[in-house]
Amino acid sequence: MLLGVAFFSFVSIGLQGGALSVAWLHMQETFGKTLESLGILLGVMTAGGLVVNFLGGRIMGRIGIGWFCLLGGLSGALGLLITGTTTNWNGLIFAALLIGVGRAGINTGVNTFVAHRYATSRMNWLHAVFGLGSALGPLLVTFIAIELARPWQLSYLILAGVHLSVTALFTVTLNHWRFATDQSEDGAKARGPGIGASLSLLPVWLGIALFVSHTGIQLSTGQLTNNLFVEGRGIDPRVAGIWISLFWGFITLGRLLFGPIIDRVGAAPVLRACTLGTVLGATLLWWNPVETVSFLGLALMGFTIAPVFPTSVSRTPGLVGLEHAPNAIGFQMAGAALGTALLPGLVGFVSDHLGLALIPPCLVLIALAQFTIHELVTRQETRQRKAHGPA
Repeated sequence: MLLGVAFFSFVSIGLQGGALSVAWLHMQETFGKTLESLGILLGVMTAGGLVVNFLGGRIMGRIGIGWFCLLGGLSGALGLLITGTTTNWNGLIFAALLIGVGRAGINTGVNTFVAHRYATSRMNWLHAVFGLGSALGPLLVTFIAIELARPWQLSYLILAGVHLSVTALFTVTLNHWRFATDQSEDGAKARGPGIGASLSLLPVWLGIALFVSHTGIQLSTGQLTNNLFVEGRGIDPRVAGIWISLFWGFITLGRLLFGPIIDRVGAAPVLRACTLGTVLGATLLWWNPVETVSFLGLALMGFTIAPVFPTSVSRTPGLVGLEHAPNAIGFQMAGAALGTALLPGLVGFVSDHLGLALIPPCLVLIALAQFTIHELVTRQETRQRKAHGPA
């Protein structure tokens, strides 16, 4: 039951991110903003979620994972409701703050719970349904705003309703969200090591850097390629919207397929191939001899991006130890939030001032950074195994 609630919650937060990738074009017209302003909006989401992510392990130790997720659900639902009703840019900024807090609460809480309780395949499936939501989000906005010719705000009111359903499920199951280590022998909550102790570990910092680059490449691709295709390359908005949706769809497919493979052959070789594949996909998007090559590159990027986030979360307890894992995963979610806000905003700033044609080479650079950092994580993992000797 809890895994089902976790899956539905990730569909909901995936819908939000996917919807924004298409809705932003309409938001620009409504609020009179440029592509550069997307970085501001994402930055505010990050500001809301960053503190929640960074302190997630400590907060969960005090109030419990159930309340942590429930409060996140309430914040996100309110933010989506405001987005669908406000006509003021400052109102949209406030809504983004609430959405960032809400996403962080659900993301950090559920990721930590699943990393402790389930195999890597289940973690990949959890993020596969996130990808499903992300694929449906652009289709929802395209259907509402283009096919039905209704205001884009209607799609956000629908999203708010979905998120309220998630919040209701967290409420019903509130007392069941526990770790096996939630209680010490005397019945008191086990709060684990402090933030400083966890930050003294090298794998924690490598994990943060990996998540900055990973979410940077994923969100930059998902959010900015629609502008590249429509405004930069003159592609029909309906065709572009379908391919952006397929990008998120291939993320879903990859997570479904890669999870069981990683359970059998291990994380390092699969993620090495995937991070290299993302570099290749970004290069094809940049090359663009014909539109089909760009679309194939985008699909390859989605497929190879797929297992990196969930598998890296699942590796965390083994890299840092079970006692440090809640803090470390919270830090990783903070790094993910930074990558989400800073890198798409930076690429958007560059493309606004120097041209949309610079989006693909920027994606190649971020993909190369992701590959390099993953190799450092793998080297650290190998060193730790040698230090501890054979099992």
